[in-house]
Amino acid sequence: MNKLLLTLATLAVIFSPISSQKAFGIWNDLTTKYATVGIVNLSTSLSNASFVNTGFTFPSNYTSSTYNAANGLITYVATEISSGISYMNTVDTNTWTLFNSSTAMNMNLTNLAYDQTTSLYNIFATITTGDGYLYVVKVSASEVNYKIIDKIPNVFPNSTATYIANSKLYSVCFENTTISTNCNYYGLDGTVINKENFQVSNLAYPWVGISSPYLMQYLPKQQSTICILNIQNKSYASFYGRYQIFWVGGNSQKFVNSGWLESTDLYRDHYGSLFGDFSLPRVYQFGMDNGDPSPYMETFSTYNDQWVRTQKANNFVLNAWAFA
Repeated sequence: MNKLLLTLATLAVIFSPISSQKAFGIWNDLTTKYATVGIVNLSTSLSNASFVNTGFTFPSNYTSSTYNAANGLITYVATEISSGISYMNTVDTNTWTLFNSSTAMNMNLTNLAYDQTTSLYNIFATITTGDGYLYVVKVSASEVNYKIIDKIPNVFPNSTATYIANSKLYSVCFENTTISTNCNYYGLDGTVINKENFQVSNLAYPWVGISSPYLMQYLPKQQSTICILNIQNKSYASFYGRYQIFWVGGNSQKFVNSGWLESTDLYRDHYGSLFGDFSLPRVYQFGMDNGDPSPYMETFSTYNDQWVRTQKANNFVLNAWAFA
């Protein structure tokens, strides 16, 4: 009887209804291309606009936005369509009004992540200027100003970062000129807490990793981090490639293959937000295919590392943050 109850409980977790929770999201309207902030229903995959940033578009850069649960602000870098000038815009989700908007010219900000405080400089970010350095900075959304907290040499342009809420650390992962992937960890005051070198794990030959990590995201339910790596099958003459979701093993210093996409062959031509549920063992990813105007939302279970379902969506959500 106990075994039967345990089995039923396990199945209930795996096949339980998708969370009825919602998430804040940001996307470009499919018709006007205007940057839009609103609510994503994680049960239906449908999203509704709450604020439209008329005249601005959000670049297809997942790392150019961040949410602060401490005060309900969403800050993102958007481009004014008429001038091509970049702005840092902040929307208050409590009132759905524009909290602040200022030009962010020559800042080239990426990897934005609120440190979940209400201090003046409360956004971590990175900046590249083409000089071979990756600058780690803290930004003031109200003043659109920044201060440099680290300068990392010999870094390729691509990097990824997330704020690890349970340990209050900003994690930045990057590939340097030695073709090595490293992750630095910064405390709230900008102090470098740790530096680690990472390797790809749980990826069977002939598949090999061929990129630095990107779209790194902290999962609040699991208190863990995931990212995406490009992988390649070396047995094909054309080196057939695809992408895969990996766990970021902080203790093991490894990017561990989740196998989520391999089991279902779910690969989209374009991918948007990658984020976790607030209370259920779920991860969501938005994607689109060439020649198909319909976005999709994939759902995965972190309980047993399985794909759960695919749903059509009405918007291609580029970043999202689940909330209680």
